[in-house]
Amino acid sequence: MTSRHTRSKKSTIVRSFRRAAVTGTLRVVFRTLEHLAPEAGGQLALRLWCTPPRRRATAPTPPAGPGGAATFTGPYDGAAFTVAVDGGTVHGRAWGSGPLVYLAHGWGGTAGQLHGFVPPLVAAGYRVVTWDALSHGRSGPGALGPHRATLSEFADVLTAVVRKHGPAHAVIAHSLGASATGLAVLDGLPVNRLVMIAPLADPLPYIGAFRRALGIGPVVGDRLVTMMESLVGRSIADFDLGTRAAARPAGELPPLLVLQDRNDREVDPADGATMATAWPGRLHRTTGLGHNRILADPEVVRRAVDFVRETGTDAEPRRPALAEEMPPVSRAGGVMAGRPAMG
Repeated sequence: MTSRHTRSKKSTIVRSFRRAAVTGTLRVVFRTLEHLAPEAGGQLALRLWCTPPRRRATAPTPPAGPGGAATFTGPYDGAAFTVAVDGGTVHGRAWGSGPLVYLAHGWGGTAGQLHGFVPPLVAAGYRVVTWDALSHGRSGPGALGPHRATLSEFADVLTAVVRKHGPAHAVIAHSLGASATGLAVLDGLPVNRLVMIAPLADPLPYIGAFRRALGIGPVVGDRLVTMMESLVGRSIADFDLGTRAAARPAGELPPLLVLQDRNDREVDPADGATMATAWPGRLHRTTGLGHNRILADPEVVRRAVDFVRETGTDAEPRRPALAEEMPPVSRAGGVMAGRPAMG
């Protein structure tokens, strides 16, 4: 892990816990548990790691006009559905008709963050499916109980939703949702085209930053990783998406577009380049949109929809040059089990 990784990822996690005003207390607790009860320390660390940030709830907005499965007039007017995953109930909505495009939100987020993609996709002739992950939004708790989730669970939800609705022409996914989608595809989920917005390439640097932010010592830290692997039933190395993607034969993975803002403070902007190079795929950088506002940018939405609509030879995967293939958009002003400040 480079110092650049350390600086960028540590600042995000420390910021998250400072907002919760518990950093100092937790550092004392973990320092004590390191010597007296490392098993309890590992359990506490795992609980914190698997807890998405709580976001202020917003009241449902009534549709602006006649609703239904074939139109989008508001975030609550689509055809509602539920699907059972890992003992929990996932709630979602679908609009339009045609090839299926799935929209996957990030850690601590909700489907509503991606609703800007729905109208142009429906107008372009696609059926669009959105949902809240377990322990997020209007969906029920997952296997870990209320307000707890894992990256593996995100991937399981996507797979279950696709199984319910049909083969994925495309997935547009944000943050940890993008990482979960990459994991599902690498594990065998068929997808024709993939858009990753602000993805994480590998959870290990974030786990290291999490440990440093809370003063988690080596004994408790080792317990944390062991518990993570036991929880999801696989090695943490399986979540290194860049390494796994780079090892695949050329042309085996679906075409990929990565959209990443240079000023993202939630994930390392270098992760986008890692994914675009390893997959391989296209990388497009924006400036001044950050981690969440990028989802509402009209030009970002347009690029994603245009990529979903591409056909023919241009749809074939290709290894990008290090420079961006498209000019940047500039705006003024500017894993395993999840991660404390992402979504």
